[in-house]
Amino acid sequence: MWGQIPYLSALCRFGDFIPLSMPKYLLVFDKGESVRWLSHLDILRTFERAIRRAGLPIAFSAGFNPREKLSFVSALGTGITGSAELASMELTETCEAETICTNLNDVLPSGIRIRFSRELSEEEAKGFAKGMDRAEFLATCVSPIPLSSETVESAIASLLAQEETIIERERDGRTRKVDIRPLIHTLIHIAQSDTNNRFSLLMTLGQGEGAVARPSEVVALLTAFLEGVALRRVHRIRILDREGQPWLYEAPTLVTTP
Repeated sequence: MWGQIPYLSALCRFGDFIPLSMPKYLLVFDKGESVRWLSHLDILRTFERAIRRAGLPIAFSAGFNPREKLSFVSALGTGITGSAELASMELTETCEAETICTNLNDVLPSGIRIRFSRELSEEEAKGFAKGMDRAEFLATCVSPIPLSSETVESAIASLLAQEETIIERERDGRTRKVDIRPLIHTLIHIAQSDTNNRFSLLMTLGQGEGAVARPSEVVALLTAFLEGVALRRVHRIRILDREGQPWLYEAPTLVTTP
């Protein structure tokens, strides 16, 4: 009988009533140094296991291969750490945000920490990840020779003055050229260490679907003006919207020591 009534069929599973709208929660988490070599898929599987071990009433997708309703705003590359990564999950019942944070942190590896959680309104949940098209990165670079701040800043000015910055990407055995200049929103020299020839760059890069620039590509472009400079560490500070503002969370404190 239920299958003949679409509305009731959508509500019933194995004799139980499923609410049309289930609570959704924002998760803000850190990816630390000890887990920086985990891929995005590794992080996803780590969260799926942690949610089950934490006993949270996670909702599942429909179909023959149901998956936990868990999504991330932007995949974080292997080898990159992050201090305010964004994810959302859907539960079958309401939970206290503090309980979610505590229960997950108890079972997650030490390099991943939930910093903040709260329930999302229906409007926020629908707009989750939409408009978040850029991110702020802190990149630590090293030079084979000492470089002055003026030299680094002059190289940055020369790069940003170019109308096009073409890089090559390989995928499935094919090489294509991409202009990432429109995706370099800001590039600033913020810290210098004369003792180990290191310096730090603060950059805001496009991270939208089909429009991504990588810190490694920006540093590679800088080598045209700073010969021998290499990238040593990348940390994603926060994910931003088109206005350059963080979404639904307090921005982390910036650490600028190279």
